[in-house]
Amino acid sequence: MDNNCRMQVKCGVDSCHYWQDSMCHADQLEVNPMSGKANPHTSDDTCCKTFKPCR
Repeated sequence: MDNNCRMQVKCGVDSCHYWQDSMCHADQLEVNPMSGKANPHTSDDTCCKTFKPCR
């Protein structure tokens, strides 16, 4: 995939493996509702499943 076609995703979780300069550098991003939140209405009701802790 051409990097010019990729969507830029800001990220504030600097303890994630994919974090670099306040941006997510994962090839794919998965975001799901938090458990028990069938219909999220705010970002607080969601969870990034792409997170991978730094080593």
